[in-house]
Amino acid sequence: MFAPADVLRSSFEKGLSFEGLCAAGEAAGQLGPWRERHGQLALDDTQRATLGGFTREMNVLCLTGPWCGDCALQGAAMQRAAEANPARIRLRFLPRSEEHAELVVKSQVNGGFRVPVTYLLAEDLEPVIAMGDRTLSRYRGMASKALPAAEAAALGVGPGFRDADFDPLAAVVREVVDFFERGHLLLRLSGRLRQKHGD
Repeated sequence: MFAPADVLRSSFEKGLSFEGLCAAGEAAGQLGPWRERHGQLALDDTQRATLGGFTREMNVLCLTGPWCGDCALQGAAMQRAAEANPARIRLRFLPRSEEHAELVVKSQVNGGFRVPVTYLLAEDLEPVIAMGDRTLSRYRGMASKALPAAEAAALGVGPGFRDADFDPLAAVVREVVDFFERGHLLLRLSGRLRQKHGD
């Protein structure tokens, strides 16, 4: 799933801000519930503190679909995470389109052109980690509805596998924050970057 570093670098430079993607999606008549999701999502104090404590610059590139509901949810969660530390987290979005075909072709998930696919890049745009397409909590929710009851139960995702107060939106926010934290810790502990920064 990792696209070549040169493709990721050039793609990041062409990327749009959250608001830029929303505006482009609206202009094309293809915008899903991006702004609505952004308004529904919030970080808790621990998540804000974690993200606010990042010391390495990270660049995040999300290949996405303005029309896509899962993209809107993950994209809005990423935007909330980036807002917690704008000095260290640079977030860009690229719509899946022929204009960005080179990245699209190199970002397949399970042999398909799926979105979202998110790449975390170092300060010098060196690829670090990737995530695509849905988060684990989204797949668990889908499995609980789509799989036969016995199979879902064996996988631990059958009916009642969640607490009554389970919040699926908060679960995605948590998974996105965890992805960002994992990437940041990889960057902070990187021998290459520690040598560069003398820390």
